[in-house]
Amino acid sequence: MDLLMEGDFQAFAVPHNLAMLTTLIVAVVLTAYARSGPDERNLKIIRYVLGALLLISVALDPVLTLVRYGVEELGREMVINDSLPFYLCDVVAVILAFALFTKNQRLAEIGYLWAIAGTLQGLIMPTLWFDHGELEFYIFFLQHGGGPVAAIFLVWGLGIVPLKGAMRRAIYWSFGYMVVVMFINWIIGANYGFLNHKPAGGTPFDHMGPWPYYLVTLQVIAYSLYFFLLKIAPREK
Repeated sequence: MDLLMEGDFQAFAVPHNLAMLTTLIVAVVLTAYARSGPDERNLKIIRYVLGALLLISVALDPVLTLVRYGVEELGREMVINDSLPFYLCDVVAVILAFALFTKNQRLAEIGYLWAIAGTLQGLIMPTLWFDHGELEFYIFFLQHGGGPVAAIFLVWGLGIVPLKGAMRRAIYWSFGYMVVVMFINWIIGANYGFLNHKPAGGTPFDHMGPWPYYLVTLQVIAYSLYFFLLKIAPREK
């Protein structure tokens, strides 16, 4: 969730640190519980609740934008430019939600790679303009914390692990996302995924070269993370 509004969010201040700590605790507790052999009905409740929360976090982005800016021209423009579910973290949240609902291996696989390699970076280094006094703060961390929690829960808790060919499939998925979203950006004049230009403010993109070269750097980093994440993921039994 990336509403462009001035605010007083401070990275690594107490609210941000608490959000990261909560994410870690929830991931460890849910994964440990899943591995303890509980009743399948209880796991199903957890899967559906977590999946629903991820979908809610995505759906509330445009709603909160309209509430804050109104339904007139400014609000509609803000929704189109920055609140539609085309950021990678939005797409990951939706993918993981359906992986939780269906236990689909392919969705869990790409959700795991994208959430840990991508969404987790947003949790640690947020592009956020709202502090803990605003609802948007909690929705942001629900999505950016909930994604990694869901990924770890699916792979290490439920044992829905990446299979042979996962690296190749992840590259296809990543290129597919870039092509589709760049086309959407071209149609509506937006910058989802930060694919058309760098985000404002100090971000890691500032160290990756100018456009379009930073996209190549970004892919190299992403594929290196995919390789590492596949190496540490549990194997199919």
